[in-house]
Amino acid sequence: MGQSKQQSNQYDKIIKENLELTLPVIVREVLGLNIVSSEELPDDIQHTKERKPDALKRVTDSEGNTYVLHVEFQVKDERDIIYRMVEY
Repeated sequence: MGQSKQQSNQYDKIIKENLELTLPVIVREVLGLNIVSSEELPDDIQHTKERKPDALKRVTDSEGNTYVLHVEFQVKDERDIIYRMVEY
């Protein structure tokens, strides 16, 4: 495994371990949503390519609106991330 991939996996592990505390703040600051509850969604999706998102949740904001929230963290800017997100 290349050093870049190992570094990426280390970041994924650190982020996922701290996601429950940091995700509401990130969502509030970036998306402007005040999340009051969230529920893990199954994220093992079997297709030809297996993909596992960094975060996949059903969230409800303070106004009662419910959304599916899918978050991917990237070490570097990847122009094709939009296509990978669609695969999920």
